[in-house]
Amino acid sequence: MLDIIKMVVKWKKQLLLLVLLAMVASAIVTMPAIMPPYYQSKIIFYLSNPASTDRAALFNNLEGGGVSMFGGKEDVNRFLSILNSAPVSKSIIDKFDLGKHYNIEADNQQLFDYYTQKEFAGNFKAIRNELGAIEVSVLDTDNRLAAAMVKEIVHLSDSIYRSLIMENKSTVLTLIDKQIAEKRASLQGGGSDAQEEELLKLLSIRDQYAVSSSAAFKTLYVVEEPFPAVKKTKPVRWLAVVSSALAALLAGAFFALLIELYRHAEQYKDK
Repeated sequence: MLDIIKMVVKWKKQLLLLVLLAMVASAIVTMPAIMPPYYQSKIIFYLSNPASTDRAALFNNLEGGGVSMFGGKEDVNRFLSILNSAPVSKSIIDKFDLGKHYNIEADNQQLFDYYTQKEFAGNFKAIRNELGAIEVSVLDTDNRLAAAMVKEIVHLSDSIYRSLIMENKSTVLTLIDKQIAEKRASLQGGGSDAQEEELLKLLSIRDQYAVSSSAAFKTLYVVEEPFPAVKKTKPVRWLAVVSSALAALLAGAFFALLIELYRHAEQYKDK
């Protein structure tokens, strides 16, 4: 081991020069004019529990007791599926004209769409963090655009998620309205107290479903709002410089060692 170190040390001047050149090169490459800085905007939120707005949870203490305020793992997974879906990404790409923003060049529209989608996917991330919250983030060279995209992604996904939740309730409401209309029609010619009681019960149930279907209920509880970042996320210049210096040192030491071993082998042959 000591012999190996001695061999490498013989090349210390060359190695030092190589490291300095690598550091200068990486510092130049990571300049904003060559490698534009990317800013990250992020939102953190919890999902509400869809069951918490069900008729049973709202109007029946026995059935609704113990219902968590926040959504579970399955609810989070459903929302993540929407966030990462093709309709959402296409809507964002079209709204913000990201193909033009990313300076995508392609021979045809299909390739243009493909490369735009690929670039967007590389800058977009939606995950469930260790605390059960959803984090949605976007990287972009324009910090204000990054924040705007995050807001729009969550807003659009929330609209789709809300419509899925409300779809079944809307169907139930339609069926109840039909039953109420039939009951009223049958009572026009006179009816029993029992029939009137049934109608009142249907009206009460209808009102309860209407409340549970209200758009006023929150589906998201935002913990951290997205904002235009002031500090860039990448490239991390000092890290690039240090990494390139270490890589140059290791590569240079390796090749120096190979040269020294080759020289020793040649000397041994001559003897």
